[in-house]
Amino acid sequence: MQKKINCYLFLFLSWATFSQNIPYSDNTIISVLTCGPGDELYSKFGHSAFRIQDFNKHYDVVYNYGVFDFTKPNFYTNFAKGKLFYKLDKTPYNYFLRQYQYENREVKKQVLNLSFEQRKKLILFLENNAKPENATYQYDFFYNNCATKIRAVLDEVFPNQIVIKDNHITTSYTMRDLINNNVPNNTWSNVGINIALGSIIDVKATTDEYQFLPKYIFEAFNNATINSIPLIKEASTILAIDNSRANKQGFSILSPYCILSIISLLIIWITYYDYKKKKRNKILDFIILLTTGVTGVFSLLLWFATDHTTTINNLNILWAFAPNLVIAFVVLSKNTPKWISNYFKFLISLLISLILVWIFKIEAFAYGMTPIFIVLGVRYIYLIKYFK
Repeated sequence: MQKKINCYLFLFLSWATFSQNIPYSDNTIISVLTCGPGDELYSKFGHSAFRIQDFNKHYDVVYNYGVFDFTKPNFYTNFAKGKLFYKLDKTPYNYFLRQYQYENREVKKQVLNLSFEQRKKLILFLENNAKPENATYQYDFFYNNCATKIRAVLDEVFPNQIVIKDNHITTSYTMRDLINNNVPNNTWSNVGINIALGSIIDVKATTDEYQFLPKYIFEAFNNATINSIPLIKEASTILAIDNSRANKQGFSILSPYCILSIISLLIIWITYYDYKKKKRNKILDFIILLTTGVTGVFSLLLWFATDHTTTINNLNILWAFAPNLVIAFVVLSKNTPKWISNYFKFLISLLISLILVWIFKIEAFAYGMTPIFIVLGVRYIYLIKYFK
């Protein structure tokens, strides 16, 4: 979840003390760092990392599973296909912290309650995992990210020794709810995410599934034991947010509600004008059908042609209907086929199904798209009557 800034990583990773076999002293502690959300989409969900401090040797380093390189060939293509690779990177702690100071993001520390032998075991694992041949892993936003890696590493190093109680979870959120809690509804990011993700994330999240978010890893570890003793020795805030620098979101004319409402009102006005004049704006119908058709094709490709685990069973196809891509060109013709009225009746039935799916919580849709759902119904009803 932390964007790779090449000058930040590679300029400093050449320092001489970064050998693969640092002889840590017994005056070493291992902590889990939990970083708060940032302003950019990639940082909205926070970040997690391991920190190792050797007070005798003045050695302080962060093991960071949240690093990716967007300059690599086919980065965006691989991202779209669900084949994005992240890596474990070792970073000097002061450089790591400086980045969060610059972004004005909170950083908390949880010191792991480990014996000397347990610390040695975890350090050896991280050192080995940080080797170039071992560092890369295939990223999954929900199931294999910087936060879930923290839990996975501890479970692998200390199998069947860590127990996490679930009484810190007092909500019944779905994974979509957890995303929407971090990405406000009235943003284009929220609209895009909710169009792309399918109904698989609309079931109640388990305690473990909450942990794709760093803040729930933090809460889970505070409520965990290792060999029947508390997993966390102490917790503290390293870096607090400077409220004077915090970005305050207010009304924006460029927000989805505003832009899509304006577009919807324009379509309703054109539809009313067509009704009064007993005509049809072919260009408008072409644009509507082309846009919904292309979006539908995009949804189907994410569903069937990628490795993403959460874009399957995407019921946005009820409004973003892929065959509209073909029908868009049909309605441009002067002589439309007789069945076209029945086609728009079918589209209305799909919109009704969308409402039922939403009401019965089979899948939740982007709230920012509500004006578009309404105006599609209005236009399709008019076209049914027009073609009759």
